[in-house]
Amino acid sequence: MLGRSFEPYWDLQTEQRITTAGITCCRCGGTLPYVGLTDGNTELGFLACTPECGEWIWFLAPLPPSSPDGEGGGR
Repeated sequence: MLGRSFEPYWDLQTEQRITTAGITCCRCGGTLPYVGLTDGNTELGFLACTPECGEWIWFLAPLPPSSPDGEGGGR
């Protein structure tokens, strides 16, 4: 993804939602840290287990709430 102009990003609200949800690895049961990537238009989110396990779960990161004028989230 880095070769396709995606760069790492951090979204604290997404991280907090994932932590609160208590999502664990379906293979080993470990807690999965959140990894985000963006190209400035699209945000991708992943949950990644430890290198020993190697499990990755992909999800589309949530967009920010729409602005009050209805113009969307600015992405």
